Amino acid sequence: MPLLPWRDHEALVALARDWELRFRGLRIDRVGGGPAWLRLSLTDDDAREGSGPPAQLFLTARPGAALCWDDVTAPPSAVLDALDRVPQKRLTAAPILLDAVLERVGVPAADRILALGFRRPDGTPVHLLHQHFGPRGNLVLLSDAGERLWSAHGSPHPAVLDAPRDLAPPPLDPGDVAALGRAEAPPLLAARLTADLHQRLENDLRRAADTAARLVVNLARDLDAAEDGDLWRRRGETLAIHLHVLRRGAADVELVDAAGEPLRIPLDPRLPPHANMEACFKKARKAERGRATIAARLEEARVRRDAVGRAQIELQAVTGADAEALAALLAWRDAHADLLPARDRKGDRVPAPGPAQPFRRYLLDGRWEVWVGRSDKENDELTHRASHPADLWFHAQGIPGSHVILRTGGRPEDVPKAVLARAASIAAWFSKARTSGLAPVLYTPRRYVRKPRKAPPGLAATLRHQSLMVEPQAPPPPVEQD
Repeated sequence: MPLLPWRDHEALVALARDWELRFRGLRIDRVGGGPAWLRLSLTDDDAREGSGPPAQLFLTARPGAALCWDDVTAPPSAVLDALDRVPQKRLTAAPILLDAVLERVGVPAADRILALGFRRPDGTPVHLLHQHFGPRGNLVLLSDAGERLWSAHGSPHPAVLDAPRDLAPPPLDPGDVAALGRAEAPPLLAARLTADLHQRLENDLRRAADTAARLVVNLARDLDAAEDGDLWRRRGETLAIHLHVLRRGAADVELVDAAGEPLRIPLDPRLPPHANMEACFKKARKAERGRATIAARLEEARVRRDAVGRAQIELQAVTGADAEALAALLAWRDAHADLLPARDRKGDRVPAPGPAQPFRRYLLDGRWEVWVGRSDKENDELTHRASHPADLWFHAQGIPGSHVILRTGGRPEDVPKAVLARAASIAAWFSKARTSGLAPVLYTPRRYVRKPRKAPPGLAATLRHQSLMVEPQAPPPPVEQD
């Protein structure tokens, strides 16, 4: 049996040849999908006789499951649900691909990248590249000039940032690779999704169990403290009896209470006697008010802790690695939603806003993307949340200015010196040094950038950095926002 098409270059070439022979000239009439996956529905406007029903192309770039196959029917509903479907209007690739005609399918020489070339209704070509190497693969939509229009993952590998020109020659006979993909891809995807969901639910429950256990311990301690309310009231009343003989400065005092019993009372030596007395009565009132509330919360915490424990046992009973087991996990998730972290209507964590919206974006040498913050708030978002630790961070040295990020695809050592200097010149341009002849700019991998505690927005400090003297230069035209 040959290797599956997404694991072997030659098999991927055969799959591309099969798709080109069967689907070239078809138009995309629907685009579906969600995070890291696409479903392209093809239609034959000419209704060629004997061509059979148009297919749907499924492309996934999930961790450990970079798969592609064609079929006339959708995968099981459990698989689609687990793929974290989102409304089509949030899928920014949809308006770009809708009504585009498939013109060619191929594989760049020596690369495991499936390249699909489309022509949009206005005549402009676009390229959809499906990366099959690496731990998660990627889906990247490019203009004919190599401009990134959309990608499933935010940091595409440099190999998929160029519009494909020279494709590997197809074999004489594509064989049965496409049929093999249809048979093998859906079960493999279901198995991966099942394993991922099971692990995620286990992690969520473990965190919920730890949280519930800590809450029980803390509330039990608070309830014990609340039971001291009577003692604090007794101390306050005793201080009131002897208030006329007390003096400021004592750390504690031993007095006789109203019942004639000796009582040692801790004091704050910085406060006068009447303030210590009022502090005792205040603690007594607080303890009395909170006692009933704390007891009720403690009971609720114990109930939740026990429910999480039972849910963990039930989750372990769900076994298997197919669509049926995946459906059982999804049903379990829906039944125990109150024990899991807050999620959106499709069960995935509510995503953070994408980084492509607020930042200025520029492309250097056709492949190196630069992000520039517009304000202190955006500088914080860009540096501390949106960028990758291996990206390079630039800032005019000792001068107010924008934070600048050079995307490196995880390999900062591969950035050419000319690109470093150009990114530094952009950082100098977006700073108070714009009108200077030369300006110092520091740069460092973003992992070495820290935000000091309680610092205002836009302030950052570096653990280590290098410097460049550059001439401030205006950036190239901005990349069109998604």
